[in-house]
Amino acid sequence: MKGLPAFFAKRYIAGEERKDAIRVVRHLNSQGILATIDNLGEHVKEPSHAEDAVREYLSLLDDIRDGGVNSSVSLKLTHFGLDISDEIAEGNLRGIIKKASELNNFVTFDMEGSRYTQRTIDTFLRLHEKYTNIGIAIQSYLYRSPMDVRLLIEKGASVRLVKGAYKEPTQIAFPKKRDVDKNFEELMKSLLLKGNYPAIATHDERLINEAIRFADENGIPKERFEFQMLLGIKRKLQKRLADSGYKVRVYIPYGADWLPYTLRRLRERKENLFFVIKNLFD
Repeated sequence: MKGLPAFFAKRYIAGEERKDAIRVVRHLNSQGILATIDNLGEHVKEPSHAEDAVREYLSLLDDIRDGGVNSSVSLKLTHFGLDISDEIAEGNLRGIIKKASELNNFVTFDMEGSRYTQRTIDTFLRLHEKYTNIGIAIQSYLYRSPMDVRLLIEKGASVRLVKGAYKEPTQIAFPKKRDVDKNFEELMKSLLLKGNYPAIATHDERLINEAIRFADENGIPKERFEFQMLLGIKRKLQKRLADSGYKVRVYIPYGADWLPYTLRRLRERKENLFFVIKNLFD
């Protein structure tokens, strides 16, 4: 990693190789913090490139086991051919999920832009009928998310609740932060009460404190949910929560695609850039 983009990226991205991610996981585990690893990649257009992604994740699962570290994996469906066809993506995912199940590991489907939301949920639900070691991210800035959360709760699926980081039109997404936060809080409480081991994925301390208060008030034990955060963000808060007995999982991206990935995320919404800069000295 070189240059100014690397200055920003190296705090938030483990490196280019699997061993870099495993090294970061081992350090976090030593602090009582769990991890989930994501090999960076999206919008694959060639079947052979999707097959490369499958091989990388199969090797990643082996490395997690062989390294004796505590980490699940996360992935984006367009990395496995969703832009080619639903059938190709689903077929590629089956091998990864099956191996993860054999290794007692867990796979979370990241949520991408809104044009993929329904297809991602449909693929997830088909696979969830056979494999229970999978979860899915839901974005609170979408108007449709309460409906999706209700369905996923009914199906007994594990949900990672996030606010959402893609630029979306106001016809389908809340344009104001206060409305995104309000929806997040309502969905969070539904998941805490009725969900299957939800992940509260936010760096917003008000929402984290509200989750803790709500769980205590309703007799929800710490073992029934976890907090998730990004690598390099709110590191002191991550450690404080872990030291207080809460499960904390850090999202660890790695891969040769780090530069285009970083630039895309920073360009996509001005809020992403402000967020990174604000947390540089945390």
